[in-house]
Amino acid sequence: MDASQPPPGPQCSRLRMVGYSVGECANSLLMNSLFGFAMLYYTEALGLSHALAGIAMGVAVFWDAVTDPVMGHITDNTRSRFGRRHPYILLGGVLVVIIYVFLWVVPDFARGSPQALFWYLLVINLLQRTAITVFGVPYVALGFELCSDYDGRVTLQGIRSAMNMLANLLGVALAWSIFFSDNETVRATSLPENYVRMGLGFAVVSLACIVFVVFATRSQIADNRRLPVTQHGLRGFHRDMKEIVGDFYPRYVFAFMVIVTVGIALVSSLQMYLYEHFMKFGGYEKTIAHGGSMVGFGLGSLAGGLLVRRLEKKGTVLFAGLLSIGSNFALAGLFLTGALVPGQTTDVLGWPFPYAFVVFVLLHATYWLGNGVIFPTATSMMADVAEINELRTGVNKDGAYAAIFSFALKCAISIGVLLSGFILTRIGFKTGAGLEQAPATVWTLCGVTLLAGPAISLCSLGLIRYYPVDKGLLVRLRAEAAGRT
Repeated sequence: MDASQPPPGPQCSRLRMVGYSVGECANSLLMNSLFGFAMLYYTEALGLSHALAGIAMGVAVFWDAVTDPVMGHITDNTRSRFGRRHPYILLGGVLVVIIYVFLWVVPDFARGSPQALFWYLLVINLLQRTAITVFGVPYVALGFELCSDYDGRVTLQGIRSAMNMLANLLGVALAWSIFFSDNETVRATSLPENYVRMGLGFAVVSLACIVFVVFATRSQIADNRRLPVTQHGLRGFHRDMKEIVGDFYPRYVFAFMVIVTVGIALVSSLQMYLYEHFMKFGGYEKTIAHGGSMVGFGLGSLAGGLLVRRLEKKGTVLFAGLLSIGSNFALAGLFLTGALVPGQTTDVLGWPFPYAFVVFVLLHATYWLGNGVIFPTATSMMADVAEINELRTGVNKDGAYAAIFSFALKCAISIGVLLSGFILTRIGFKTGAGLEQAPATVWTLCGVTLLAGPAISLCSLGLIRYYPVDKGLLVRLRAEAAGRT
């Protein structure tokens, strides 16, 4: 066993879990604002085509995915007085924040032509995604090591996911009201200065969260300079990746998460356009709708630990997937058929009750509640199979397993983002500030968002049925490993 990490034993406290999870607030503010507003910023405020914006953002996500396994190998084999995770968490976190600012503060030379703007967006996204890799892979690996309990791992990942949604709710969702409240003459999402103010505010808060998590997890820092390195260089990297990709235990989790994440990323990329153009929400309505999705995701994340105790991890993600997909299908059935119309009200005691809005918010939140159960539960599955590998080999490769898992997710997100850009172009969405979209285009947008994404996710549920790990198997393998020592 790796001497730099605590052996399986006493569970980590909720306080330690929360302290670690504060780092996810930074990740949430930076990444969710990018996914939620960058496409709008570069297309509606700066005039870049949806296809070019989708290419620039999708390629950057793919680059992020490709570099994750490299970072996983590097962090697993780092030997320093501050351990293998913390130096990268701090350095990568600071770089992420600095580069993030320039995503919104676009210099004049980049605004001179669509080509210049496209290359600027591509380069700045590539730089930011590289920094995200340096920060994110060691951060997730640290979470694998913080808690060794089968059920506790779900709780830890659930708290981390809930913190993500809390920051998303208090930051990104409220941004609609704080930075993007429309007035009578101009649509707020067409003004570049609104995005700049939002970006600067989120950068300051994110930097504070990154510094805090390094301090809060300082007890995990251990001088590991005397530990042997398994193998440096390309040969060692290739050997580790081959071992993990060939590992029987995680393959169904990888396949499941790739497919389900493509569908979720597609919905996430398009739902802002759904708020804006189909539902025609105002600033406060967008805040409630977007915030409701975050509350749903956060509640789902916290509920995952309770569900696992009853349904095991495989049963939990199957249940959550069906709940999520069914909610969006229900929304499609109501709004695409005209059974409900955006803005529809019903009279309640002489007061116009916004019936359509309330139904949309509740079902939309339920869609994200199901997803909130899926992601932390699947992440804890990867922590389990990483431990199984360590029990079998005696070598800690949490960073590599976290990196391959991240690689799979980011490849899926890249595909989802690319699809969203091409779909918007294909259905005839116009680019530029203040343009009205054709009714047929808006109706098609609603159909794609509410049906295509969940349909893709539905295809994933058959795969996770074959996942072989449960609590009993892990306990048995631990006992066998203890018997060999």
